[in-house]
Order: sequence, then C-alpha cells, then structure tokens
Amino acid sequence: MKIIVIHLAVFILLTLLLFFSTQFFINEFAEGLFYDIKLWIGLIYYGTSGILFLTIISCLIFLKQRKIIGLIIITVNLFWTWFSLDLLYKYHFTEFHPTFYILNWILIMNSIFAIVGIVIGFKLINKKITIKRALLTNFTLILIGLIIQQS
Repeated sequence: MKIIVIHLAVFILLTLLLFFSTQFFINEFAEGLFYDIKLWIGLIYYGTSGILFLTIISCLIFLKQRKIIGLIIITVNLFWTWFSLDLLYKYHFTEFHPTFYILNWILIMNSIFAIVGIVIGFKLINKKITIKRALLTNFTLILIGLIIQQS
C-alpha cells in the first residue's frame, strides 16, 4: 500500500509541476510558433498521459506484477507491429503518398523487433525471464528501432 501512495504522490507532484511550467516550456522552446491555447492544452494532456503511464509502469514493477507488465509489453509491441505493417501495406497497395517515407527495410526490421518483444512479453508471463531483463531487452529493441528510423 505504501508503494501505491508514494507513486500517487509522485504523479500528483509531477503533474502539478508540468501544469505550472508549461507556459515556460512553450515560451522557451516554441518561441517562433503561433501561440495557441491548443498547444498549451496539448502539452498538458500528453504530458500528463505520459507521466501517468510511466508512473503505472513503475508501480507495477515495484509490486512485481509479472502478468500485467507482460501484457503491457505485448500490447506495445502489437501496436508497433501493426504500425509498421500498416505503413508497409499503405506504401505498396494504396494511393498513400506521405511527405516523409520510412524505408521498407526499416519497417520490416521494426516488425521483427516488435515480434521479438511479443515473445519477451510471453516469456515474462510464463516466468522464463525476469522483469528487469524483459524491460531492458524490450526498451533496447525499441530504442534501436527508433534510432534506425531516424537515420
């Protein structure tokens, strides 16, 4: 119970910090952009969502909830697989012409990384891998995929 209270307090503290510092971040980093209330609300919304997601993951890690963490890993990697294969399909079989193309080999590599991540999630659920190793391996795969995509 103590871990949950600590995580809830950290979430509230970080959300308040984001709320009161959003104006500073917009003025500092989006100086040349047309200032709009939508930009402020978007930063608050997505920032709070990200803080909530990371706080929940941290709480689950401390509570050692293998099945829930495994399901989250599987869900993230299923979305990553769907995103990569959907783009690959749109590039080749529809009239989809985006401004920025992600190369085919990058989409295929991301799909392979995501399938490996799904396997890691199932191994975590079946207690064949530790929580720490599963998260580190999955994070490394996602990081490599993002780095390849940016090059």
